[in-house]
Amino acid sequence: MRVLLLGSHINYNLEHYVYMNLVKLGYEVKFYGYKEKLGRLTNTVRMTITRSKLLRDMASTFLLNKINDEIKKIAEQFHPDLMLSIKGEAVKPETVEYIKEVLRAKTALWYPDDPRFFKSLVRYIAPSYDHVFTASSRMIPMYKEMGCKDVHFLPFACEETVHRRVALSNEDRRKYGADVVFVGTYTPRRAKIVKALEKAGIKVKVYGPYWKYFKFGDNIHDGIYGLEMVKAFNAAKIVLNVHIGSDLPYKVNMRTFEATGSGVFLLTDYAYGLEKMFEIGKELVVYNGNEDLTELAKHYLGAEEERNQISWMAQDRAYKEHTYFNRVGDLISKVT
Repeated sequence: MRVLLLGSHINYNLEHYVYMNLVKLGYEVKFYGYKEKLGRLTNTVRMTITRSKLLRDMASTFLLNKINDEIKKIAEQFHPDLMLSIKGEAVKPETVEYIKEVLRAKTALWYPDDPRFFKSLVRYIAPSYDHVFTASSRMIPMYKEMGCKDVHFLPFACEETVHRRVALSNEDRRKYGADVVFVGTYTPRRAKIVKALEKAGIKVKVYGPYWKYFKFGDNIHDGIYGLEMVKAFNAAKIVLNVHIGSDLPYKVNMRTFEATGSGVFLLTDYAYGLEKMFEIGKELVVYNGNEDLTELAKHYLGAEEERNQISWMAQDRAYKEHTYFNRVGDLISKVT
């Protein structure tokens, strides 16, 4: 089977892991990433076209039409059996319809950001696909209400070749070592949680976009990805996870699976469906509010044996049930 995979770019993101595992499964894969077309404008364009249909329509004239013309040409040359879009913000419904009707390929959208941009983006693009995959099971009725017939729950996962225990050099331990590490984009809610730990005397290393514009200190660093992120996880005693606020009632985030797959101790807030993925208290620990967070952090910083036992069990669960190899296999089984 030939798969045309569409997304932004390949850099230890969902597109990357899907591509890797399609290849592992023996499929011929062609990837088209629109970041090469947009260059430095990528983030600005993505923010624009996901948040406003009007601005998305305006962008079509100047940018999206060119991207979609390229997608059509590639599809005509490659003759895919399946076109799979990750997020799909740059793929016009007309392009999806063309590939379905003219090239006779099946089409699928994996949209992992639900419920964000559902009203401003997703409801305009999802109905054009044969199959829709969402990271939130609670969103399935909303997709069906707007006319999507084949809608499937497909959460995030880990990639064993990336998210794993790694041997750390002395330099790695010096550079990444921390009591608590947080990796993620700045939000005010996340900043308040980090501040609560610091106020309790717990040192937190932070890596992620935009933090340096709002918070200063030698513990604030730019974003890290792939093996560098895994090293930071492995060098810390506790990996802190803070979901985006709007995600909490809907889905477990990507970081949950990346951390557990890396075989580290994860201290996380509760998101909908977490108990179906991992056994709370045995495979990861959940905090409820800042006071509870600081008490748990202090306890587990001094409980190395407990941390190690929990982290081993978490990785075992992640590798058995929550790998991208499993997820991609599930996706293919639904569309074929």
